[in-house]
Amino acid sequence: MGQLDEAAADSQKALEMNPDAWPGPSQLSEIYLRQGRPREALSEIKLVRYDPQRALLYSIAYYALGRGKESDSALSEFIAKYHAIDAYEIAEVYAFRNQPDEAFKWLDRAYAQRNSALMVTRVDPLLQSLRSDPRFAVFLKKLNLPPLHM
Repeated sequence: MGQLDEAAADSQKALEMNPDAWPGPSQLSEIYLRQGRPREALSEIKLVRYDPQRALLYSIAYYALGRGKESDSALSEFIAKYHAIDAYEIAEVYAFRNQPDEAFKWLDRAYAQRNSALMVTRVDPLLQSLRSDPRFAVFLKKLNLPPLHM
């Protein structure tokens, strides 16, 4: 809901209480990325245990740091390894990178895969850059989700 400082503090406290808590470092790194703190995100990404999630977050963090070649490399590796199961997450990377054509291509693949992550499409903060694109409303309708009211 945009309360990123509170979310970061809560995530940090949860990790202090239980360092093995899921989603722990993954959630905290995403919050840091949304706050424009990619350097802090990198230290948390190293702790993410789920390989596909770590690959997704590295792709985004490197891009946010202006390290385009590393972001491209991480994204290429992510696509090569996980395209059959993580099309939605690949779309998130492209949306974060403000590459809407690629993002919508991967959202369509996620739809064809019946990817369960599609349920959060309407509210996913990583898809923020797509919300003003007319294709986003069409895609929400395809998912039978209510339109955004901006």
